[in-house]
Amino acid sequence: MPTRSQRRRAVLVLPAFVAVLALAACSGSGATGADNVPPDDPPAPAATGTGPYPKPTTTAEVSPRATAPVRPPHGGIPVPASVDQEDASAVARGALIALHTYDTDVDPGRQQAALRMAAVGWTTAAYAAQQRAAQPRGGNGAAWTEWTRHRAYTTVKATPADEAGRPADTATTAYRQWTITITPRGRDGWTGEPEMSTAFVELTRPAAGKSWRLSALQVQ
Repeated sequence: MPTRSQRRRAVLVLPAFVAVLALAACSGSGATGADNVPPDDPPAPAATGTGPYPKPTTTAEVSPRATAPVRPPHGGIPVPASVDQEDASAVARGALIALHTYDTDVDPGRQQAALRMAAVGWTTAAYAAQQRAAQPRGGNGAAWTEWTRHRAYTTVKATPADEAGRPADTATTAYRQWTITITPRGRDGWTGEPEMSTAFVELTRPAAGKSWRLSALQVQ
């Protein structure tokens, strides 16, 4: 039986995993149909975990804003039908690759990739609505300006980075951590400096045996 001090440490550690989140970040050819329609959002799960994983999601009303048309990037992006949608890790990886695939020829900024990821069905309906309502934060930055000069697109490598403290999966909620490396490649033959980040993903589904969808995300 855990001692009083062990129970106290557990109580202090658990909230940290779910304490940080609100990313407004990030189609090519692929299957369409029922599997690519964002499912209804399940009830908000109880708070669990100990790290920079997203807080359990809640459904909120958001107002859409006008956006540029979502167009496929160079090389396309993965779609949900291309993976085992009952595998939370496979869904997280596919969504993150879609999220970080940019193309300066068709995208006005990085947020466009988030809209594209949601449009092909990687996310819950609530997360998709949040991305459609998200307001751009200032300009695109110096890196994007340089990419644009070379008419660059990105290639993406996603590497699992789960740690021992990751919250355990439940029937309807899962958390995953990935290291993301994106490399800009110009249509003029230029290759830019790679960018690396760590993504903490929350996935939810309505019930066991249903398809997982990205419901919240924190990128550092």
